[in-house]
Amino acid sequence: MYTDYFLKFADEAAADAVLFEGEGEERRPLYAAIDVIGTIYEPTGEMLTTDEGEVPEMTPVPGWHVNVRHTEKVAALAKYAVSPKTPQRMWA
Repeated sequence: MYTDYFLKFADEAAADAVLFEGEGEERRPLYAAIDVIGTIYEPTGEMLTTDEGEVPEMTPVPGWHVNVRHTEKVAALAKYAVSPKTPQRMWA
């Protein structure tokens, strides 16, 4: 059984400090599976005209987003956890 987390950090460096240990060749994940999403974009409601036609204007959602799947609950991840209404990516 796994516990899944949708996490949001201030930036990539903050996420790396919590999710990994070591540096360079010695860098290792602290959890069973880590899916780095990074910046998520959402539509503004406006449309832009391009050579390919109209496309929705997108704006970045603040933060650095990461999904984690681990074999047990991790209290240290709770303060970064978010509950998206429509997740961009999920574990299958």
